Amino acid sequence: MLTAYDNYKQAHTCLFTATTHPDIHKASRDTVENYLENRRIWKELYHYKEKGVILGEHPIFCRMRRIEEIRQMGNAELFKFKVSRENNIFRNSKKLRLEPNHPQTLKRKESIQVMQQELSEVNRLLNFK
Repeated sequence: MLTAYDNYKQAHTCLFTATTHPDIHKASRDTVENYLENRRIWKELYHYKEKGVILGEHPIFCRMRRIEEIRQMGNAELFKFKVSRENNIFRNSKKLRLEPNHPQTLKRKESIQVMQQELSEVNRLLNFK
């Protein structure tokens, strides 16, 4: 939460010092993304404070549920999942290299990051390095 807020403040400051179009675009995107992240966190905290239970809408809870699903898989399923994730990471990385200015670039980067986290958990469970 503190990191999102600090990043928001820093990006907001950069927004007023940016002079070129790409700098303004990056600063405004960073400002909005960090502001929205901060608001999602506050929504979770406020709901917990009021109700005493986790709201569970923040993306981190989805990732936590996914990791728990992975931990419930058997070894054969884990190995199939590992091969699938490695292929998906390779394919999406190749798309990023070939089309760096594609409209889906940010979504692809986020997808690769999620798949790498899942692959890391699978490797840990299979005792791979």
